[in-house]
Amino acid sequence: MTTAGLSGKVALVTGGAGGIGAAIVERFIGDGARVMAADVAAPHPVRGGSGDPVCFRRCDVRVRTEVDAAVAAAVSTFGRIDVLVHAAAVTGGSGPFLEVAPEEWLRHIETNLTGTFHVCQAVARAMAAAGRPGCIVTIGSVNAFAAERGASPYAASKGGMWMLTRAMAVDLAPHRIRVNMIVPGPIRVERNAELFDAPRSRETFRQAIPLAGPGAPSDVAAVAAFLADDACAYMTGAAVMVDGGLMARLPL
Repeated sequence: MTTAGLSGKVALVTGGAGGIGAAIVERFIGDGARVMAADVAAPHPVRGGSGDPVCFRRCDVRVRTEVDAAVAAAVSTFGRIDVLVHAAAVTGGSGPFLEVAPEEWLRHIETNLTGTFHVCQAVARAMAAAGRPGCIVTIGSVNAFAAERGASPYAASKGGMWMLTRAMAVDLAPHRIRVNMIVPGPIRVERNAELFDAPRSRETFRQAIPLAGPGAPSDVAAVAAFLADDACAYMTGAAVMVDGGLMARLPL
């Protein structure tokens, strides 16, 4: 299934070299969008140019100069940015709170929260300057709404990201820029496949998740395409759960 509303649009996708970000890039291209994929990891294969539906650029979202350069490159290559999907992030447990090193705390906050600020502000400025409606989609986590043991830096960074998403939705509405968050639950990607495929883990997820297992990156990509569609023109400041029903079983 494709989303006709993406045809001809220009999107910047951070974290676009792998996992959820790569699935979003693939989905958007399939739906007729042109995409600049920005990632701290070197993408493979490397493609680029105004005649190609996708081009890649190395970008560390913690570094504002690299973010500004990536945004400028997207505008230079494709003429504008209609959609931002901010998927760049660091994940993983950090151990018990009493043992979390300051460096580990900063690693999550600088990438997941400050990086979100850098990318969204740079893109929103470009959108506002162009005087065109825009759409920003942040990729959050169920950890923004429910904590798990051993992940305090990650939970704090994603919780802050959710409130930043809401604040941006309010501040950017006069510029006709919508801002929403996708909230993935357990999503099976290459880096966690071994864990998710272990028999004990499969049984744990089967019991914990109403839809009986982890999702796929394509599940998140489908919702990103939905939110980027002009059919969602009256939707902003919202969090969309893509978690197989996990949060439906937990109190908010």
